[in-house]
Amino acid sequence: NASDSPLTGELSFEIQNPENEKSVIADFGLTAKDTKKSFTAPKNGAATLTFQIKTPKRVGTYAFKVTARAKNFSDGERRPFPVLPSRMHLAQSRFTVLKNKSVKTLEFKDLADSKDKSLINEKMIVTVDAQLFYGVLQSLPYLVNYPYECTEQTLNRFLATGIVSSILDKYPAVERMAEKMSARKTQLESFDDADPNRRMTLEESPWLLQAKGGAQEELVSNVLQKKTREAVRSSSLEKLRKMQLDSGAFPWFKGGPPDAYITLYILYGFSKALEFKVEVPKDMIVSGWRYLKTVFRDDIQKWMKDGCCWEYVTFFNYVLSNYPDLSWTGGAFTEADRREMLDYSFKQWRSHSPYLKGYLALTLHRMGRKDDAVKVWESVMDSSKTDELEGTHWAREERSWLWYNDTVETHAFALRTMLELMPKDKRTEGLVQWLFLNKKLNHWSSTKATAEAIYSLTHYLDQNAELGTRESVTVNVANQETKFSFEPDTYTGKKNQIVIDGPRVDPKTASKITVAKDGPGMAFASATWHFSTEELPKASRGDFFAVERAYFKRVRQGSEYVLKPLTAGEKLAVGDQVEVHVSLKTKHEAEYVHLRDPRASGLEPETQTSGYKWDLGIFWYEETRDSGSNFFFSRLPVGEYTFKYRLRANMAGNFRVAPATVQSMYAPEFNAYSAGHVLTIKP
Repeated sequence: NASDSPLTGELSFEIQNPENEKSVIADFGLTAKDTKKSFTAPKNGAATLTFQIKTPKRVGTYAFKVTARAKNFSDGERRPFPVLPSRMHLAQSRFTVLKNKSVKTLEFKDLADSKDKSLINEKMIVTVDAQLFYGVLQSLPYLVNYPYECTEQTLNRFLATGIVSSILDKYPAVERMAEKMSARKTQLESFDDADPNRRMTLEESPWLLQAKGGAQEELVSNVLQKKTREAVRSSSLEKLRKMQLDSGAFPWFKGGPPDAYITLYILYGFSKALEFKVEVPKDMIVSGWRYLKTVFRDDIQKWMKDGCCWEYVTFFNYVLSNYPDLSWTGGAFTEADRREMLDYSFKQWRSHSPYLKGYLALTLHRMGRKDDAVKVWESVMDSSKTDELEGTHWAREERSWLWYNDTVETHAFALRTMLELMPKDKRTEGLVQWLFLNKKLNHWSSTKATAEAIYSLTHYLDQNAELGTRESVTVNVANQETKFSFEPDTYTGKKNQIVIDGPRVDPKTASKITVAKDGPGMAFASATWHFSTEELPKASRGDFFAVERAYFKRVRQGSEYVLKPLTAGEKLAVGDQVEVHVSLKTKHEAEYVHLRDPRASGLEPETQTSGYKWDLGIFWYEETRDSGSNFFFSRLPVGEYTFKYRLRANMAGNFRVAPATVQSMYAPEFNAYSAGHVLTIKP
């Protein structure tokens, strides 16, 4: 009331269908007599009227129409508003690993025994992933088309194409498959194929370009084509030859000064190529060692006297050990030189990082000190964990591996070390499992890591006769049997799914899935049960991912604010500030992960700006919407992360809050959800 005297009048409150303006007050629990109320507003003051409503089941847009009349004055407003569903669409997943000839069972006991009468089964999806090494090969186009021309990238192009050519020449069936796979025309591996497990439209995410495989104009020369492989290998070697200086050294970039480490790294790459019978230039190698002999004489021997730089000494001696005989060094290094370096490195072995311990252990083994080699490497493996689903890996600890935690490259080198020192150890198989699972959840974009993984996995698969073989997996679910056959010359990709629609998802027959594998090799199987319910989940559910949510009331004490946990049934007041803590835990590193946290409609966000954020050692895009908050993670390392944001209670009522959900975009069958909540804001 903006006048100079009090006003008494009547307010009419109406709820309409915005399309035809018909009244729908009955849907909101109101009768005609509930829609009119009298008011008295003081001069230059206001009056507040409250209407108690109940949200209807029908989802859609409605309109509030409010008219106030007093004496000769009137005012009104008509405003549309959305009603979102209280019915939640959720998914539970189970995952297993099948090795060689084996049978596994995936079971959903809690859903099968559920007493929830509102639960509607929507679909059951069983996904089978075999031919896991072929998925690794999909990383190669990025490696070949990497935009920089430094010495290291050039070497890795030569090395990766050489290793792949060696394998494809040995296994004709795999080569036929590679030719078919080479039809890909995108720079990155795409994940935009329609997957019934995916709960989000990719257009809603910041990853639409990546989902389609990168910029479409950036066509690639696929390394899996024989002509391309040969051309890339030949051109890469020619570039390396032109980069090498007269002294035998290599610079980092063409035309730069000699670099001792880069020279050693090039000789390391050539030695790995030799293992796969890839033709390498012996004259370039001998010339490189001739240069490194001067480094040994002028620097390394001095370092050993001063007690420093043992990391470089260990790597230096390891690369020497990779060559089959002294002719490859041109006689530059004597046995005495090698033993001097080995003794020096072994004295410092406890100070070595795990990666360096791998170099040292292999060098000790090759120079006849096998007990010392096992001693050094076991100190690394003692800190590893082996899990039935995740394989063998290392826990993410602060500076635990120094050279990045839980990366493809480091696990690949650990596998290479195990293959030589302890080939029969079951943890070797566990490392292979971890690498394949990492590939399923990620896009490998490091040239160095991709080359190292292909190098190690090829060693393992070749050694265990698991390349170029036929695989078959049989799935029994909902009284039906489906057999997947994987021929060595055909890659089926991610299309191996069984989709059972809602009416056929009977908890008695669909809650237990049997998966049987025949033949050598490794395969993954997962089952995802999609359902909707009106009943808020009382507990969180997840496998590789887990998400928990907690609400806190911010209370002022003196000059500071403290957080008071909101207990079940506790009431907020309009104006109270609420802090939300969403904790996300992942057992395995993953890329392109979407976390969504719905918001109660009686609460409004304090910050409405979306944007990129950096904290907790990770980078993400946070998006605020009317219905909730979205968190998009391009990379999510192993660990637990808590995200916080604040809301303000602005409308009284009882509000249901659907669970927070998380899902991998690369592998949508990996998902999780939190418990649901009910928040009460008192009038």
